[in-house]
Amino acid sequence: MIDGILLINKEAGITSYDVIRRLKGVLPKGQKIGHAGTLDPFATGLLIILLGKCTKSMDSILALDKEYIVKAEFGYSTDTQDATGRKMNEVSELNSIPQERIEKEIKKNFLGNILQLPPQFSAKKVKGKKAYEYARKGEKVKLKPRDIMIKKFDTVKYSWPIVDFKIVCSSGTYVRTLINDLGLNLKTFATAVELKRTKIGEFDLKNSLDFADIAEETKFNFLECKND
Repeated sequence: MIDGILLINKEAGITSYDVIRRLKGVLPKGQKIGHAGTLDPFATGLLIILLGKCTKSMDSILALDKEYIVKAEFGYSTDTQDATGRKMNEVSELNSIPQERIEKEIKKNFLGNILQLPPQFSAKKVKGKKAYEYARKGEKVKLKPRDIMIKKFDTVKYSWPIVDFKIVCSSGTYVRTLINDLGLNLKTFATAVELKRTKIGEFDLKNSLDFADIAEETKFNFLECKND
């Protein structure tokens, strides 16, 4: 059996468990395997796979800060707060919001310790079921705000109505909700249309293996883990 950490670049349109399933098909039979921090199907980027004894490091890795690049489109919102959802609100005439105004709003309300209300389409448990199970039936549930930390929320590219941001945040942050809430604070709507996770702690996407390259003949670069 293998003890180690594997960095995978997840592509859009698959679940985090699809990555596990593919790896199970090429790694030794009975290999103990898990992932530290799921990614929504529409999201891409860094997924940390833990093997063997390294699965004991799951909690400590889950607690690490995350870095994302998110592409936001202003002017409409969806029920899922991302591009996979159904449009809920849309402005008839979208006026340009200057980059300076967006950054001023971010500095005022979206940096440091803030409260965030998880989205209805989330895996938060309510009465033993995940919130998205209710949401898919058109039912709303009461979710509690949680404390999160936003360490960086920078504009990477401004091309109205599309704006790319780099965000560094604490574990448990919903980036699509940050974009949704930013839109509301700017008196409009906004949706996360692309989301890529680029770092988890010191683990970097640039050192990862593309999901499409996972095969029986692949030479994997396993990282060592430290278990207390």
